[in-house]
Amino acid sequence: TPTCPRGDCAMPTPSDATVDPSVPTEDPAWRELLAEPAERFERRIGKAKRLIYPRRTAEDWRKASFASDTALAAQLEAIPDNGPRIDTREVSREEFVRDWEQPRRPVVIRGATESWAAGAAGDRQGRGGAWSLGELLRQYGGERFKVGEDDDSYAVWLKLKYYLRYLATSRDDSPLYVFDSSFAERSGTSRLGRDYAPPHYFADDLFRYAGERRRPPYRWFVLGPARSGSYVHIDPLGTSAWNALLQGRKLWALLPPHVPKEVVQPTPKLHGGREAVAWWANVYPKLAAATDPDHRPLTLVQTAGERGSREAAEMQPRGS
Repeated sequence: TPTCPRGDCAMPTPSDATVDPSVPTEDPAWRELLAEPAERFERRIGKAKRLIYPRRTAEDWRKASFASDTALAAQLEAIPDNGPRIDTREVSREEFVRDWEQPRRPVVIRGATESWAAGAAGDRQGRGGAWSLGELLRQYGGERFKVGEDDDSYAVWLKLKYYLRYLATSRDDSPLYVFDSSFAERSGTSRLGRDYAPPHYFADDLFRYAGERRRPPYRWFVLGPARSGSYVHIDPLGTSAWNALLQGRKLWALLPPHVPKEVVQPTPKLHGGREAVAWWANVYPKLAAATDPDHRPLTLVQTAGERGSREAAEMQPRGS
C-alpha cells in the first residue's frame, strides 16, 4: 500500500466511495460539485489537515477503520435515548425555569425551530430551508468557514464547497467539522445570523451588556458528517448552552459537573486519543457500566428540529 506522508493523497470520489446519505444527490448544484475532478479538493483538504494536525499522516486519519466498523455502528445505534422532552408550545417560560433551568436539568425542546428561515433539512432535490445542504452550497459555497486551529491557535479556513465535497465522501475515522463562531460577523455569511432566533426560554442574556466587541463567543455554526464531533468538555466560562439541530442526528452524553475529569477523560493513549468517536468506542462502554450511578452518562439522540439545553459535559458524534 503506498504511503502518503504529506496527508494529501487521493480523497475518495463518488465513483469509489459511498456518498453520505444526507447529501441531496438529485440537486443540480450537488451533482455538479460531485462531478468535478477531485484533485483540487484533495489539495485544500490535505492542507487544512496538515495545518490542524501536522504530526498526523494520511494513514493515521483512517487507521481505526471506524467508517467501515459495523460493530461500532451497531454499538452506537444501541445507545439508549433517555433525554426528556418538552414542547415549547406547551411549556411556559416560568415552568421551564422552575422545572429545568433552576434544577440544572438537561432537556430536549421540540417545536422551537418551525418559524426559522434556517428551516427544514431539505429533500433529495435540495429543496429546503436556508440551512439545508442544497441552499448552503448555492448561497455560501464560495465562503470560507473555520474547520480548526493550527498549533499557534490561528484559525484554519476552508471554502464551504470544498468542505461539503469532503463531507459527502469522507471515510476518515474522525472527520474535520465546521465549528465557526464568527459566521454572523463576516459580510459574506452574516445573513446566517438572521435565519434563527433564540427560544423565548433564553431571553435573559447577561453577556449582551458587555457589548458585541467585548463579549466572549456565544454562537456557533456547526456542520459535520457521521463520526465527527467535539471531545467531552465543559462550555466556556462555565456557561450553559442551547443547541439546535436542523439536519441528521446528534448523539449526546451528559454528566454532572462534579464527576472527576480523570473519569470522563482518561489517558488518551490508552483510549484512542482525544477524538469524539474514540471516546464513544472506548470510554463510554466503561462509564455506562460504572458502579457509581453519577458516572453513567445520560445519553440522548437529538433529531432534526429539536433543541437541547444542558448543564453538563457533552459529546456529539452520530451524524451531520
